[in-house]
Amino acid sequence: EADARGLDIVGFYHSHPDHPAVPSAYDRDHAFPFFHYLVCAVASGRPGEITAWVLSEDRGEFDREEIVPE
Repeated sequence: EADARGLDIVGFYHSHPDHPAVPSAYDRDHAFPFFHYLVCAVASGRPGEITAWVLSEDRGEFDREEIVPE
């Protein structure tokens, strides 16, 4: 669908209810090194910290990326 519209998918976002805004082992096992991942911590139903990550080429770990507001 994105390709048909001339768009690119550059990443994904998801929330971690009652958990820090860091990727989990499940996230690492299902991620791809060429995408960017935003993770939002949610505590008691309220959004909190948002972090950005990219998976290393060897798929061993996520590296944190800086989020620069425009």
